[in-house]
Amino acid sequence: MQTIQINNPDIENFIFSEYGDDTESLLSDFVKFVKLSLNDGYPAISKDEAKKRVVQAVKEVKNGEAILLSQEEYDADMNEFIKSL
Repeated sequence: MQTIQINNPDIENFIFSEYGDDTESLLSDFVKFVKLSLNDGYPAISKDEAKKRVVQAVKEVKNGEAILLSQEEYDADMNEFIKSL
């Protein structure tokens, strides 16, 4: 096992205020964070493919072909997503 050193007083203070001596919860949350950060569930794509997708999405919005959510629908969708994390 390796130790991670954090040389940032703000982060150290945040961790201490949130977890204190509860290293088990800290480790559990850290593992969840790393897993989500490394794998968001979407396959990796190239920059060129990403650019193509953005251009296509903008074109669909301009042409009125995109299905856009209302603010209420977006909020409900985001709340469900956040709950799933």
